[in-house]
Amino acid sequence: MKKTFFMTLIALSISGMSCAQSDTENTAKKQETVQQEFVKERRAQAKMAKNLIEQKVLKDAKKQAKQLKKEGWQPAPGTLPLEKQLTDVYTRMYTYEGRFPKYFIGRSSGRSTSAGMARKQALTRARVDVASQMKLEVAALTEETDMNTELSAGEVETVAKMVDTSQTMIQQSLGRTEVVLDIMRTTGGKTESQVAVSYDGNLARETLLSIFEKEDAQIKQKLQDLLNK
Repeated sequence: MKKTFFMTLIALSISGMSCAQSDTENTAKKQETVQQEFVKERRAQAKMAKNLIEQKVLKDAKKQAKQLKKEGWQPAPGTLPLEKQLTDVYTRMYTYEGRFPKYFIGRSSGRSTSAGMARKQALTRARVDVASQMKLEVAALTEETDMNTELSAGEVETVAKMVDTSQTMIQQSLGRTEVVLDIMRTTGGKTESQVAVSYDGNLARETLLSIFEKEDAQIKQKLQDLLNK
């Protein structure tokens, strides 16, 4: 009977490990899919002509403003009208210098009984989102190694790992973000705040390159070439 009991425990343990491994693999696959979609979208945006960008900006801003108003959102006191704020957000989203964004836009929201606390939560989370965007942009650039010879496969992996392990440092460098969307609404006796922050692309370049300050000078130079293209 003891033998049967121990065999059952072993079977359950193996099953648990298999489930855990499966969950990890599924999470990794989801992250890879998100990254691939992001890379695809960014490449398309970077190739858009200026007149097409202007058309898309106005269309997207008008559409989202209508939806947000329907949901009860309104500009925070002292800020620009909703459509103007959104136009600024989308204009920056679609503006590139070479293949690198001129601005990084992070968006998030917060909810609290205090309007000030809700906005503070939203700002903190939006800056975290900027850090994630920067990571994905580097991935988008290094994904294009089939079309350029700046980075080898091993160097691409090194860059990805370095950026991934430096998320905290990147977040700490985001004090100079600019709020470009600031809206709010009241639901269920609480205030919801939604913000978008903009981070200058040149500062993003400097931050990313500083990660490699003590690394191989050759990798840093190649990364710098990619970021400046």
